[in-house]
Amino acid sequence: MPMNGDGGTMLVAGATGVAAQNLIDIVRKQKNWKVIGLSRTPPADLPPAVGHISADMLDADACRQALKGTGVTHLVYAARAKHKLYTAMTPGAKVGIENVEPNIAMLRNVVAACEGPSLRHVHLIEGSKWYGFHMGPYPTPARESAPGHMPPNFYFDQQKFLESACGPWTWSASRPAAINGMSVGGGPNLVSTLGAYAAICRHLGLPLDFPGKPGTYRSLMELTDARLLAESISWMCQSPAAENQAFNVVNGDLFRWESMWPRMAEHFGMKMGGVRYFPLVQWMADKGPVWDEIVKVNGLRARPIEEVASWGFADFLLGCDFDIISSTTKIRQAGFHAMVDTEDMIINQLKHYRSERVIP
Repeated sequence: MPMNGDGGTMLVAGATGVAAQNLIDIVRKQKNWKVIGLSRTPPADLPPAVGHISADMLDADACRQALKGTGVTHLVYAARAKHKLYTAMTPGAKVGIENVEPNIAMLRNVVAACEGPSLRHVHLIEGSKWYGFHMGPYPTPARESAPGHMPPNFYFDQQKFLESACGPWTWSASRPAAINGMSVGGGPNLVSTLGAYAAICRHLGLPLDFPGKPGTYRSLMELTDARLLAESISWMCQSPAAENQAFNVVNGDLFRWESMWPRMAEHFGMKMGGVRYFPLVQWMADKGPVWDEIVKVNGLRARPIEEVASWGFADFLLGCDFDIISSTTKIRQAGFHAMVDTEDMIINQLKHYRSERVIP
């Protein structure tokens, strides 16, 4: 979705994420728009005519000095403090409880560094954890007016900050489901992880078992395409209907793994297995050498398995044995109507990874 003709300067904080990279690509192609990425380290492949600023967002003075004179008109905040949410799915693990203070401090620092007469809009990427799906079953379809869940949840604090700080500028927030796009090493990605899992099963001569819970296999689920999310953010940053509002941003359809899994088996030329729940974090822990063999045999790019697969993230999602559904009524009524077929998205992204020699 194109940016409007008024133009401006967009700062994308957390520029290494897959949604942020897609947004940068959209904005940089539009007339009268300038885009700058902000992160501690620059993205591996920075597009032409895109600036980058390195700064520690936890350091208010560093942010202020780094962003001085940039004249930011639109800030998109896609950063988050480092966490270990998906690394240990052990009994009693504090799944979903992330530190509030560093996340709210980073947002405050970046907003303060951008504030001035030029700033017109601030967009915050939140997520479906607003509704508490990481805690267990929750009311579906989740609507933006839902009160949320028992805190802590740094999304709550970040949005309250924007609501209280806005005035000269407006704000908006997106709440995607699990984000998937062509990205390696840029954060948890379910599609690349499942692709690596399938490749390992095939290399070992095994059928493609579904490694999640039986209830997950049958429940309704949704995902968010990174490009779709970027298009929605572009729209929210400029639509009067989106001012001071939060919107669910998901592909707009629902799927079940029981219908998707045979398509994945067909894509990899494998025999369908059964539903066999086991933690990938544990069972994939010794598969680094197997992956290295797969890379060599198939002529793939030499990347360690950790840059392709996020086993803990997959364990987390495949362990959600209940419906995961967000309502898209609000964003459609406001004027954003783009949709993505999720099953096709998964297959197309697997094909893309294959063409880029990341997954066989």
